[in-house]
Amino acid sequence: MGYDQCMKKLISVLLLTFILNSHAKIGMIAEVGNLACLSDNKGKMTAQVGIRLKGANAKEKNLVEKVVQTIIELTNEQQAERLLSGLTINFEDVLRQSTTGGCLPAHQLVRNQIFMARYCKRKNGSHFDIPKKEGILIHEIGHFVANKRGFYPQYNEAVSQWRKCKISRYMVQSSSGQKHSNRNEEFAEVFAAYLIYPKELKRKCKKSYNFLKDALFLGQHQSCK
Repeated sequence: MGYDQCMKKLISVLLLTFILNSHAKIGMIAEVGNLACLSDNKGKMTAQVGIRLKGANAKEKNLVEKVVQTIIELTNEQQAERLLSGLTINFEDVLRQSTTGGCLPAHQLVRNQIFMARYCKRKNGSHFDIPKKEGILIHEIGHFVANKRGFYPQYNEAVSQWRKCKISRYMVQSSSGQKHSNRNEEFAEVFAAYLIYPKELKRKCKKSYNFLKDALFLGQHQSCK
């Protein structure tokens, strides 16, 4: 093999390594999810399926509506109500700090309520916008759905014989590096992926994809590319 061929092969290997490492560094589905996968339907179904919003601006209301409409289009209005009714989503400028001292973008410390922050505080008192908070909200909705309908044990049983889905780091460990003791965060990430990252979810975690398809979405595929 000549020098030029060796160099081309080396470059190809290095490029592939970079791509694989870049993919492995995905923290949450929120970072890579495609919000264009959500419905553009202009209906107003948020209240009809039993979701209450507090403090939401027009953009935040629109995002929740897109999620609701997407679920309705994948299932029907009755199923969307079964999954989402009783949920209150609170939007606030800043939440308290996390237990590790960092910024807390969202939490569900109050039963049946999601709290979402718009900003994080710097040490000097200034604020910065939380990136990808739209995808984080979808992840949090996944937690609510799992708690409401008892999907955590069902999901665990369905995928127990399979290796963990690892298309994001957060499926396995927290942002501080602590390993999750159960697959609850994996479920929430899979839920988000089904709606805004379905192609990769189906390709790499087909068992997880099929569980959501059958248990939540009445056998309907999310066709977004």
